Amino acid sequence: MSYLLLLIIKTTQWVNKMEIGLHIAVISNIIFEPHFLPLTKQYFGENTAIFPISFGEHTEAEFQTQLVSADLIVVWLNIEALLPGQFYSLAEQGSDETIALCKKLYADLTHISHVKILWFLFEDYDLPLFATIGHVYYDFVDKLNFTLKDTLGEQVLFIDLKHLIAGVGIINAYDRKGKYRWNAPYSKILIEAAVNEIHKQYLIEQGVTKKCLVLDCDNVLWGGILSEDGIENLKLSSNGLGRVYQDFQKFVLSLYYHGVILAICSKNDLSDVLVMFHEHGEMLLKEEYIACFQVNWEDKPSNIQKIAEKLNIGLDSMVFVDDSPVEIEAVKALLPEVTAILFKRDMEFEQFSCFNLKSNVNIADIDKRNETYRTNKFREELKAKYTDYADYIAALEIRTEIHEAVLIEYSRIAELTQRTNKCTNGRRYTVAEIKGHIASGAFKLYSVSVCDRFSDLGLVGAMEVKGEALTLFSLSCRALGREIEDKMIEFISDKHPIKRIEFQSTGKNAAFKTLLSKSFPNAVIVNREIL
Repeated sequence: MSYLLLLIIKTTQWVNKMEIGLHIAVISNIIFEPHFLPLTKQYFGENTAIFPISFGEHTEAEFQTQLVSADLIVVWLNIEALLPGQFYSLAEQGSDETIALCKKLYADLTHISHVKILWFLFEDYDLPLFATIGHVYYDFVDKLNFTLKDTLGEQVLFIDLKHLIAGVGIINAYDRKGKYRWNAPYSKILIEAAVNEIHKQYLIEQGVTKKCLVLDCDNVLWGGILSEDGIENLKLSSNGLGRVYQDFQKFVLSLYYHGVILAICSKNDLSDVLVMFHEHGEMLLKEEYIACFQVNWEDKPSNIQKIAEKLNIGLDSMVFVDDSPVEIEAVKALLPEVTAILFKRDMEFEQFSCFNLKSNVNIADIDKRNETYRTNKFREELKAKYTDYADYIAALEIRTEIHEAVLIEYSRIAELTQRTNKCTNGRRYTVAEIKGHIASGAFKLYSVSVCDRFSDLGLVGAMEVKGEALTLFSLSCRALGREIEDKMIEFISDKHPIKRIEFQSTGKNAAFKTLLSKSFPNAVIVNREIL
């Protein structure tokens, strides 16, 4: 019997989704219960509901009903059950049959739904033949997976099931009794690893993540105390005692290139820290990667608050790393919204799983954003020269470009809607949802790019209109204070007779709701909880 594992998650805001409950339908040719439901409730919330659908035996109407409102789709097919008899001979002729089946499934899913599909790749670790001939390498499944990845479209995100099995251990991944009793070959341990990965990818798709990593320096980025030991005596290298610190810098650098904002919060002299960043040959982190340096002899909680103010982000978006238990406890006590992590030489990086990061980030966008933060000091210096705000805005020499969004901008716009909490109507989009709206022909989507005399801010805003309804308004917090939102409102007002504004609270956009009501006095604001 064949079952389809299909995850349906309904709502727009993470908290509301948890309260309302998630709808999950199961598409696979194997069974995941009794473990899948309780584990899913553990990760996604007690109101989660599971709806199994028999793949190959379901009616077209049933399939349509389950998929039409899906927010996320997860597919898990087992190759042994898919090719009975052929799998154990590793017959190449089974490959074409399997790819054709997967292509047909993908076509059916994408015909009905535009949402992201999480697709588990095949695995072959439970091959009994290994007991007699040893663990030689067979490439049948690997070739099948490579073909699958090349064949299916961009709406799919593949999950490496073999990697998950490697993580829990092959001997722990299977349930022999369950396989023969209920066609449930996988253990509770592996099912939990899979549900955890589904949850992780769901959070990534929804943009639920921390935004900023705040780093102490001494005994975190390097071994030793800079002010006491001197730059020449610090431990930082690719081998020996300094390797752990350089490896941590490699990890931090990878976070940066996946979109995390980096800041320094250290009790040191700023000049000494900058010398370390500029002149130490083993430093992998460079000054241009750091959005904000808060280096002085003041207390850490106060400095973290100043970093949040300078970057215009919430404390709940920040993660702080320090080697001192005293500093960590102080931050936990005074700034409970901040995630505080104690650095240890042998620490597990699993503690950083609060970052849910996309793999397909645009490095150019990251560099533009960081350059904006780093040049803000020049804007502040310029602002101090003027008593009239209008004169300051004029001196900034702001240039704003608004045009209908093009395909290459969809990813950045989706990220913008997921990360923005203040100057927004609260709508959160994925790339697939944006493509679905554009394909329908009912929506107009606009992108907003900005530059000034100090830097190119890049794409910082987006608006969407459906008929006479404003369905999306989103402007990055790093573009606030430049009257960009006024230009966006003027643009929409000139092009569209707005009579309806869709709005959802993020907990931080109440002031923007007031601005919208004043800017569109004839429009009705509709507060939406479920979109």
